[in-house]
Amino acid sequence: MLKKLVVAVACLAFLCGSALAQDAKTVIANAQKALGDLQSITYSGSAKDVAFQQCGANSTDMQCRGTHDPMRPINNYVRVIDLAAPLSRATGATNNIGAGGSTAVAPGTYFQGVTPQQADVSQPWANSLEFYLTPWGFLKGAAANNATVSKGKVNGKSYTMLTWMPAVKAASGASYKINGYIGKDNLVEHVETWLGENIMGDMRILATYTDWKDFGGVKAPAKIVQTRGGWPFFEATITAAKANPPDAATLVSAPPGRGGAGGGPPRAPAPLTVTSEKLGDGVYRLTTGPGSYDSVIVEFKDYVMMLEAGQSVARGVAYVAETKKLIPNKPIRYVMNTHPHSDHTGGLPALVAEGAIIITQKNNEEFLGKALNTPRTLLDDVLAKNPKKAKIEAVAEKKVYSDGTRTVEFYHTWPVPHSNGLMIAYIPKEKILFQGDFSVNPGEPANDHVKALFPILEKLNLDFDRYINVHTSAAPQHKSDVWKAMGK
Repeated sequence: MLKKLVVAVACLAFLCGSALAQDAKTVIANAQKALGDLQSITYSGSAKDVAFQQCGANSTDMQCRGTHDPMRPINNYVRVIDLAAPLSRATGATNNIGAGGSTAVAPGTYFQGVTPQQADVSQPWANSLEFYLTPWGFLKGAAANNATVSKGKVNGKSYTMLTWMPAVKAASGASYKINGYIGKDNLVEHVETWLGENIMGDMRILATYTDWKDFGGVKAPAKIVQTRGGWPFFEATITAAKANPPDAATLVSAPPGRGGAGGGPPRAPAPLTVTSEKLGDGVYRLTTGPGSYDSVIVEFKDYVMMLEAGQSVARGVAYVAETKKLIPNKPIRYVMNTHPHSDHTGGLPALVAEGAIIITQKNNEEFLGKALNTPRTLLDDVLAKNPKKAKIEAVAEKKVYSDGTRTVEFYHTWPVPHSNGLMIAYIPKEKILFQGDFSVNPGEPANDHVKALFPILEKLNLDFDRYINVHTSAAPQHKSDVWKAMGK
C-alpha cells in the first residue's frame, strides 16, 4: 500500500511539472502570436540615454542636476532585432562632450549592439541582456531555456510571469534570472533581470514597454523605458515599426571595431603598486604612478580619514593596505567622496567593508545610500564577502572635521556643470586643496571645469598652496598653477 502511495505521489509531481511546463509553452506561444510570430523587427523614433552614474552631454542643458539628469538626446534612433541570427543593433545621432574638461558638445553616433556570439546565454550576461530585455528576445530565450510560469506583480498590477535563467553564472557562482510580465492581451509589458554592479550591488534592470500600437501590421510599444538600480538609463519614443524587413541583417551597420556591446570577459586588472608622498605629519598622498587615481590620508588622534577611495575595489583594497602600513593601529573611520561618478565611487565598497563612514555631498546621499546597501549576491568582492551597512554623513555647503589637533574642511562646489554633488577638501595646516575633476595642465589655459571652480575658490578665499587632483598630475601642482591657467 505504501509503495503504491509513493508511486502515486511521484506520478502526481511529474504530472504537475508537465502541466506547468505546458502552461509556460502556451503562455510563450500566445505572446509570440500576439507579437506577430516575427523573425525580425525594426523600429525607429527618438531616444535618450546616459553613461551610468553620469549626466548626459546636452547641447541645450549642460547643468547636471542629479543622478542621470539630464540625459543625452538621441535623434534618428533606429533599432533592428533579428531573432534568427540572433542579433540586436541600434544607432542614432547624438552629441558627445568635449575632451579635456571642455563642456562643448560635438556630433556623435550612438551605437548599442549584441552579436550572435554575445547572444549565446553561456557568454557574459552583461553583453547579451540588451537582446533578451526586448519582448521578442525575451520570448525567444524563454522558449529555449525551460521557462517557468507563475503570477507576479509590478507596481501592484497582476501579470502572468515567465522566468528563465541563462546558462552563464554570476561572479559569485549564483544563477542569473530574467522575468517577463505578460498582460491580459498577451503583450510583454515588463522585463527585468539583475546584474552584479560595483556600486549598485545586485542591480535591477527593468525595461517597460507601454502604449503598444499597430504600426501598419506589426505591433510595437510606442514608449520604452529602461531603469538600472531604479535610476533612469534609457528611454525611446517609437513612431514607426516594420515586421520582418528583408535587410534585417544589414539594416543597422556596426561602426568599425564595434560589432556589439563588449568584447568578452573583462581583462584582469594590472597589479597595483602603491607609493606614498609625505605631505606633513600624518598626511600622505597615495598613488600608483601615471594614470593613477590618487587619495590623501589624514591622521587624527584616534582614527584616519581617507580622501577619495580610488576608481575600483582593487585600488580601494590596495590603498587600505598602504594606509595601515603608514598609520598602524588606527581605524579608517571616514572616506570622503568628491562626487558620485563611477570612476570616483569604485573603491567605496572596499572602504564600506572596512567600516568607514562615507562623507559625501548631500545631493549624493540617496544614490550612494541605496546603491551600497543593496544585496551583493551576484558579486564576490570584499564587500560581498564581508557585508556591512554603508553609513553616510552628508555635507550641505560646508562641514569641518576636527579633533583639536587636526582639521579637514569640506566645501560644496556649485554651480559647476560636471556634477551637482561635487566637493573639495581643504587641509589648513599643510595648506592643501584636494579635488576630483578640476585638472590643470601646465602651459594650457584652464578648461571649462576649472573656469567654473575658480570663482568659487576666489569667494572661499582658502589659504592653500598645494593643489592635488584625484587624477594624478605628472608633477606637483600649486595654487599659482591654477591662477596662471586662468590668466591671473
